Amino acid sequence: MSGAVMSRVRIFPMLILVAFVALGIRGINLYTGFNLLAQPASAQEQQGGDTSGDTAAPAPMTDAEAQRKASAAKGQPLVVGLPSNEEMELITQLRERRQELEARETKLDLQEQLLASTEKRINDKIAQLQVLETRIKEHLRIFEQAEDEKLASIVKVYETMKPKDAAPRFEALALQTQIDLVTRMKPSKVAALMGEMTPSKASVLTTELATLAQPPSVQELDSQ
Repeated sequence: MSGAVMSRVRIFPMLILVAFVALGIRGINLYTGFNLLAQPASAQEQQGGDTSGDTAAPAPMTDAEAQRKASAAKGQPLVVGLPSNEEMELITQLRERRQELEARETKLDLQEQLLASTEKRINDKIAQLQVLETRIKEHLRIFEQAEDEKLASIVKVYETMKPKDAAPRFEALALQTQIDLVTRMKPSKVAALMGEMTPSKASVLTTELATLAQPPSVQELDSQ
């Protein structure tokens, strides 16, 4: 009994020692595993950063960018797209030509409006004159008709009077009135009336009646 107990007492410290050793190894394995887990993440981040740098290729520079960089490198101000003196002169000439054409177009429009307004006034005036002419002709027709009626009544009076009594009264009339009356009287009545008139008055009336019977001269036609 005492020998078995003694052997158990000796084995117990060894078990404790083995347990401590196993715990130590376990702790070392855990620490090592943690480091191994952390390394791939860091390596992946570094690799990802390098990969992104490799895949993003710089875009090719245009002529404007190259010129801008060259001017910046020389310390000179960059002026891009300004026209030359010849182009500016051409632009100025085109602008002046356009302004000239616009001014000419405006002038032509004003002249056209003025001509249209003048033409309208002339047409209105012609229409008014035509209306006035129509009214004048109507008044003349009425006047001539009334005059003819009046002269006819006077002719009738002189034709019914005795030539001896009618001659003094007839000589007192204006020459044109005598002509108007004689041209409407019967030839026989005119002959009897002129036979009782004074020779000078009868001669003047005869001359005027002869003039009326003749055709108009060339000078009169030209004057008309």
